[in-house]
Amino acid sequence: PDKIRLDMTVKNILAYKPLLARIFKEVVSECRDMNYDEIEACIEGDVLVSKVYVDSGLTNAGERIDGLNTEAYLNEEGLDRYDIRTYLRLPGKGGSEFIKLIINLEAQNEDKPGYDLPLRALFYCCRMISAQQGVEFTTDSDDPVKYGNIKKVYSIWLCTKAAQIRANSIEVYSIDKSFLFGSNSDDPRYDILNAIIIYISKNHDHENAENEMIRMLTDLFDKRITGAEKVMKLKSVYGLKMTREVESEVKGLCTYADAIENEATAKENERGLKALVKSLKVYVKDFDELYTAVTNNENYENASRETVMKYYNETTVSS
Repeated sequence: PDKIRLDMTVKNILAYKPLLARIFKEVVSECRDMNYDEIEACIEGDVLVSKVYVDSGLTNAGERIDGLNTEAYLNEEGLDRYDIRTYLRLPGKGGSEFIKLIINLEAQNEDKPGYDLPLRALFYCCRMISAQQGVEFTTDSDDPVKYGNIKKVYSIWLCTKAAQIRANSIEVYSIDKSFLFGSNSDDPRYDILNAIIIYISKNHDHENAENEMIRMLTDLFDKRITGAEKVMKLKSVYGLKMTREVESEVKGLCTYADAIENEATAKENERGLKALVKSLKVYVKDFDELYTAVTNNENYENASRETVMKYYNETTVSS
């Protein structure tokens, strides 16, 4: 439950429009020359958190997905959903019609989860493009524009526990045009997808990071900083406007993270105690003598007799 609450808390914080505006200004090329308020005003409608499906045929399914049995789907991972999905409606250049960008933001702990993260980010970009068929563009014979109506997509991944070798960096994967032979002056529209990976140090080391967004996100996820201190820093150092709800979410971020860390420590201590009892039982048959030996270990000096007895009865000595 704490992991679920922490996951949703992180998503709710990242979905806060003033915070999104700071991320978009840094990594969305169309927003570079805009101020935060202008970007925030261009974030249309509600920011969707864990509501839009990545899976083929389901992105635009809406309520039709209700009631489906998702057991053992996608290798027991269930139906994939975008952490955060939104879009920007930006004014076009020279008074032209508005430009629409579709953006996905994902929070990721590990920077090496067993596969190349940029490939997953590119896959999400491709899904956001293919899901536009019948919504943003058509392939109908009477449609003179067809694929020309495809909207540009961004998939932004925030790795909060990156190894120091990748920390404090931002990677961009996009489409580029080159010539195998010859050249021409054509300038077709092809820049329709961008996968971006933001790496935040798991050691929370950002002293040498010149990028303000990286420093802000590092402070947000720094487990050494209390919730109240995070709120103060976000407001005073980074000028982030915060509602009471978001302040509460930021403070909850620390609460749930601490609970998970304490749970992990307790489980590790439990495994260590069980292993100690098992090893001692090989040589010490009397329980009272074994219990004394266990509590003489400074790591388990507060272990109860009931707990040690449970592990004593569970373990068996090989003949």
